[in-house]
Amino acid sequence: MVHRWGVPERERRLLSRVRQLLGQPGLLHGSLRVNRRRCGKRGCRCTKGQLHAGVLLAVMQRGRQVSLYVPAAWEGRVRQWVGRDREIRKLLVELSGLYTERLRRRKE
Repeated sequence: MVHRWGVPERERRLLSRVRQLLGQPGLLHGSLRVNRRRCGKRGCRCTKGQLHAGVLLAVMQRGRQVSLYVPAAWEGRVRQWVGRDREIRKLLVELSGLYTERLRRRKE
């Protein structure tokens, strides 16, 4: 269905969602991973196999991958920022597909 301004409904929904996501604070392009390691202290639980877990954010800076430690207090917030970035990128790929198809058909 085409809206009265000539913008198809699907395109309007996608653009609306992108605007909504961009209006929220925090956007971070990267990926999170849990790093498990031993600390090296004698008698620590990690010597018995219960490794220490830390969250790292992998980002690209000047063409190189850099890992940043994410404090436990920031983990939820950083996960939201990364998730928001992923959702926006997915929506942009979908929008790009719509415009590519429009170009293919030579339709405004």
